[in-house]
Amino acid sequence: MEIKNLVVIGTGAMGSGIAYVSAVAGINVTILDKEQRFLDAGLDKIRKALMDGIERKKLTPAEGEKVFSRIKSTLSVEEAVKGANLVIEAVFEDMNVKHEVFSELSKFADENTILASNTSTLSISKIAEVVKNPQRVLGLHFFNPPAAMRLVEVIKGKETSDMVVESAKGFVTTLKKVPIVAKDSPGFIVNRVLLPSLNEAAKLLDEEVATKEDIDQALMLGANFPAGPLTLADMVGLDVALASQRTMERELGEAYKPANILVKLVEEGKLGIKTGEGFYKYRG
Repeated sequence: MEIKNLVVIGTGAMGSGIAYVSAVAGINVTILDKEQRFLDAGLDKIRKALMDGIERKKLTPAEGEKVFSRIKSTLSVEEAVKGANLVIEAVFEDMNVKHEVFSELSKFADENTILASNTSTLSISKIAEVVKNPQRVLGLHFFNPPAAMRLVEVIKGKETSDMVVESAKGFVTTLKKVPIVAKDSPGFIVNRVLLPSLNEAAKLLDEEVATKEDIDQALMLGANFPAGPLTLADMVGLDVALASQRTMERELGEAYKPANILVKLVEEGKLGIKTGEGFYKYRG
């Protein structure tokens, strides 16, 4: 199935980024959220991305206008999914929230519409349990920021059909990104390896083995990390990192228990770059 009409649910950094790269690739996009203020904020993010592309001469002003014209917004699930080939959910990493979204999609979307989650760690098979025709459900895990990161993990749930996987791979290729298929497993590929690394760096802080600056520099100089693990955690969002780590702890055992300092920072509302402070301070 060729993907011509896409719905993106959730207008945070990931949702707006997925909408942007899809519209740039020539796909018609509808963004959906619970409140108008969230839609407005998402559209602002997309406008800023387009302006940045124009300033960098990747797009002409006329091309930027054409891209933006492909994007619509709505608060109605029923309206959003009319004529959609693919829906990508990009809401918070909580199974109850995901089930609420996918229950609504199952009610209103055409039975042939592919339903995807951008989850980074949650089980696609469990998400699909609330959906009629679960063979059309899969994971499409984009990385932050979607415009810059080339990888998209294509996650095949227990009942996902091969045809749906192939359609999803074609969509990812249209975005000029690289699809890599993985079975449904906690953390999939990248986060199964990366999140424990970030968590272990935080545990080193708990144990006062070294300063945060030296931990980051050690991994940059000794393992060629492009950014230190604690800086990277701040970029991901400590709330997202914690939720994902807790999922892996539940599924894989005690070795994946979140570091104390990670839990403490999230409880204090210090979530990284998006709040101005996490392991590091970014403003003020």
